[in-house]
Amino acid sequence: MLIFLSAMALLHSVLSPVLSWMCLCSLMYIFGTGLLAVVAVLTVRKVWYSHRLSCFSKPPANSWLLGHLGQIRGREEGLQQMDDMVKTYKHSCYWVLGPFYHLVRLFHPDYVKPLLMAPASMTVKNGLIYHHLQPWLGHSVLISNGEVWSRKRRLLTPAFHFDILKSYITIFNSSSKIMHDKWCRLVAEGKTNLEMFDHVSLMTLDSLLKCAFSYDSNCQESPSEYVSAIVQLCDLVTQRHHNILHHWDWIYWKTQQGKLFKQTLNIVHRFSRDVVQKRRALLKAQREIITQCEVAPTSQRRKDFVDILLLTRDEDGQGLTDEEIQAEANTFMFAGHDTTASAICWTLYNLARHEHYQEKCRQEVMNLMEGRDGHEIKWLYHGVTPRTWCCQEIEQSQQVQSVWSAFMEHTTTLLFGQTQMSLIPIDLTQATK
Repeated sequence: MLIFLSAMALLHSVLSPVLSWMCLCSLMYIFGTGLLAVVAVLTVRKVWYSHRLSCFSKPPANSWLLGHLGQIRGREEGLQQMDDMVKTYKHSCYWVLGPFYHLVRLFHPDYVKPLLMAPASMTVKNGLIYHHLQPWLGHSVLISNGEVWSRKRRLLTPAFHFDILKSYITIFNSSSKIMHDKWCRLVAEGKTNLEMFDHVSLMTLDSLLKCAFSYDSNCQESPSEYVSAIVQLCDLVTQRHHNILHHWDWIYWKTQQGKLFKQTLNIVHRFSRDVVQKRRALLKAQREIITQCEVAPTSQRRKDFVDILLLTRDEDGQGLTDEEIQAEANTFMFAGHDTTASAICWTLYNLARHEHYQEKCRQEVMNLMEGRDGHEIKWLYHGVTPRTWCCQEIEQSQQVQSVWSAFMEHTTTLLFGQTQMSLIPIDLTQATK
């Protein structure tokens, strides 16, 4: 028996290295074969897209593999690059981001119009951008498609009625005055230049928090955890978009940026969740009091964005859930503050460049306020005067510098010609000139 066990041990010691080496070779062979198959599929896919989209002009790329990845920089340099691209390619160009994304960038309104007017069944919001926002914004109206989008759009309509703005004029005046007083204080202290966008972004966030949540954050004067989290999430989403490896969730959530995103997201979601739940409980308590007393309260506070969403109902009498309202409120804060701040900054920039129009706008405001009590513009003043230079300047500024440089769509049909395409990501970029 001992001899047999000794022989088996000897045989195991001899065969183990051989079997281990064979297993290792097998694993390497499987891995190599899989990698080769992936490279082959990506190569065929790239060649196929290159052939089908060869009718579009293609800017010089960094490399065959990475394409145009990383060529468009951020901030002012990136805006100048986009401006130069529009001047060079006029209406459209073929754009490649790594081995995975093949885009058509559209610049000219005549090319953009057919896609914007296409039925929803042909155009679907592209996951390249919206997928990164989904953990934050959920299935809000910004991200959803089809019937889900249609229902939410109908339910949200009352919250964006133009008359809603009338009750917010006082808030806009107050937030703007805080920003202006801060500028005056900084200038008095010897500050010769300011980063306008940072200040205006805080002002729009301050206004939106008061309008959406009836919450006074005082973020223009002191740090706010929620406001800082909103700003940080915007930066993290942008950084993720520019790093192609971070497009995969299983990689991104293991990185430091992914972990920071989750921590910051918890702050934003906790705030909006608490507001929605407390407001629903408050409205329920108010309805019970009205039912018991059979008399409506003599004074009611102004309804904010959350109130309107809590009260809205569809054709079947169904409202939005807490999660849906939270998603729409988060979307309102994300999409609202940044675009509004951008529009205001571009308007101030254009007024600074054209002093003649700046002076005309200032004179119009002075004429409007002449003989009126107080120093704040009220809603009743709107429409009193004919169409003004000030209004035209704001509209022209938004036409020349769009607050959104691009958005993404999938389409099942290439709208120019009869060529059938399968889910081509279309990047729409409004011409700046």
